[in-house]
Amino acid sequence: MKMVVYCDESRHDGHGANPYMAIGGLWLPREDKPVLSKAFRRVCEECGFGSEIKWHKVSRLKLDAYKRLVDFFFDHQQLCFRVILVEQDKVDYARFHGSDRELGFYKFYYEMLNQWLTQGNEYLLLLDFKKNKGADRFTELRRVLENKIRGRAWISDLTVIDSHQSRLMQLADLLTGACAAAWCDNLPPDSAKRDLIRYIGEKRGRAVTVQSISCSVDQKFNVFNIHFRTPRER
Repeated sequence: MKMVVYCDESRHDGHGANPYMAIGGLWLPREDKPVLSKAFRRVCEECGFGSEIKWHKVSRLKLDAYKRLVDFFFDHQQLCFRVILVEQDKVDYARFHGSDRELGFYKFYYEMLNQWLTQGNEYLLLLDFKKNKGADRFTELRRVLENKIRGRAWISDLTVIDSHQSRLMQLADLLTGACAAAWCDNLPPDSAKRDLIRYIGEKRGRAVTVQSISCSVDQKFNVFNIHFRTPRER
């Protein structure tokens, strides 16, 4: 099967107020992409979204509209979502990433993608634009992934797009941002964003902060918290 994956990240700047960063991907069959894209654009228009959908734009005024976008995801079985959470203070960039935070970031990108590149499938990987210091970050990510999955799956392309060009990329942003905010747990108690996080949890059947049992079992909305071994475990 040919698959498309829209990838996004949230709270990855290492700021102390954000204990977790999130890297997420929205997965769908490539043959369903035209129909799903058209249907989602129509819902966005009906909800009055003229500009780009972003997690940081969620407000009390537009809460019901954002809930409709969440409904769209859960109502279409072709859509799946996977996100990894990384506790930023526990990342030893000096020891394991050559003191290169950007390199460490893309290693975590690899972890998010690798577990779901399944046997016999071909993947188009679309990453939201991010300005990098290293010019070869995307080509290196593709190379490492292809080496890992050789004989198992194929990558037709790994490329970068601007999120404003794709409504489905914006849906990936919304879900990834919600997960990051839920795990960081630093929103005002009465914020619309907290209400939307709770709503996602209701649709999922358990809170966004509950980790999935496994990659294979929890296919619709997969949440994985990266586990860092203690010095004794190493």
